[in-house]
Amino acid sequence: MGAEKKRPRGLAAQKAAKKAKVDEEPNTNNAQTVVIDKEVEEGDEIGEAAALLESAIEKAEKDPAGALQLLRGTVHESDRILRNWPENETRPPPKFYLTYGSALYELGRLTEDEEFEPFLEAAEERLQDGLDRFEELTEKDEQSVDTADKTRIAMAKVWIAKASGAVNDANDDIPELATRALDTLDKALNGSVKLTTTSMVELASIVQNHGDLYGSLESQNKFRDWAEKLLQRVLKDEPDNTRALSELGLGKLSLANYWLEQADEQGEDDEDEEKEEQEKKELSKEEQNAFEAITEAKKYFEQALTKAGDNATPQTFADLAEACLNEANLVLSEDEQNKLYQVAVKHIKDAKSTAEKNSLQYNLPDGLQSFLEEWEEQ
Repeated sequence: MGAEKKRPRGLAAQKAAKKAKVDEEPNTNNAQTVVIDKEVEEGDEIGEAAALLESAIEKAEKDPAGALQLLRGTVHESDRILRNWPENETRPPPKFYLTYGSALYELGRLTEDEEFEPFLEAAEERLQDGLDRFEELTEKDEQSVDTADKTRIAMAKVWIAKASGAVNDANDDIPELATRALDTLDKALNGSVKLTTTSMVELASIVQNHGDLYGSLESQNKFRDWAEKLLQRVLKDEPDNTRALSELGLGKLSLANYWLEQADEQGEDDEDEEKEEQEKKELSKEEQNAFEAITEAKKYFEQALTKAGDNATPQTFADLAEACLNEANLVLSEDEQNKLYQVAVKHIKDAKSTAEKNSLQYNLPDGLQSFLEEWEEQ
C-alpha cells in the first residue's frame, strides 16, 4: 500500500496502510436500511447524506464496522443524488460535494481488502467539483465560505494520504503534496472556518501519523509539532478532551520510539565488548531523551484515562502499557523494571476487559499480546 499508513506503535512497529481494520464488512447497498439519528428536514436528501457522514465519523473510533455501514450508505446516497440530478438544473451545492468526497476518503481508510488510491482519486475529484461549484456562486455567503474552507481541509487530508506513498526512506524528503497540505490547513484554520473539536483532533492525528513515516527527527517534528499545536488549541477550549490528550501522548511516544531506535543504532556501533559486558550505570544521551519523552507520554495517557472514567478506550490502556514497557527497558534497577512490567500487564488486561465489557471490536497490538502471554507463562 502506498497511501496513508497507520502509526508505528513501538512494540508492534507496524506501518499498515489504513486507519483501522474491519474484519467483517457489512454489505450495504441500500442507505435506507441505515437509521439516521440526526435531525434533517423532510425531503432534504443532501442533508440526509451529510447526516449519515456525521454519524459515521462519530462511530469510527469505537465502532468501525458500524461506521463502515454508514459510509457505504453515504456514498450510495450521494451517487444516487448525482445520477438523478436534473440536467437542466444548476449542479448540486458545494456542501454535497464535500459530503461525497469526504465519505469516499473515509471509506477508503476503513475498507480492509481494497486499495486506498482509487478512493483518494475519486475523493479528490469530488472535492475539486465542490470548489469549482463554489467559484460559480454569484453570492458567497458565510455558510458557503465555511463549506469551501472545509472542502480545502478535506482536500488537504487527501493530499497527505497521497503524499505518504511518495515518502522515501532513502532521502527522507518531504513530498510537495505534504507541504502543500500543511500550507492549506494553516490558511484554513487561521481563518473563520468552524470545525468541531472532534474534527480538529482527527486532523491532528492524520498529520501526526504522516510524520511518523519519516526517518529524520527534523522531518518528523515538522508534522508532530504542527499536530501538537492544534491539539493544545483544542485543550485550551476543552481541557477534558480525552482524545486530544491521548493523541498528545502518542506524539510523545512516537518521539520516544525515534530516540530508542537511535539508541539501538548507537549500541550496534559500539565495538567495545568489555564496555558492553559491564553493568550499565547510566543511560546514554539517546536513552535519556527517550525516557523523558516516555514520561511525558505516560502523563498524557494517565490524564486521558482519569478524565474518561468509564468511557476510557481499550487503545488508551494499550498505549499506556506500551509506554510502561518502554520505560521498563530503560530503568537501571531490576526491581523498578519488574514493577513497571506488572503495571504494564495490568493496563493490558484493562484494555482487554474494557473491550469485552463494551462489546468492542478490538485486538491488542501483537507486541503487547506476546508480552502478556510470555508473562503469564512465567
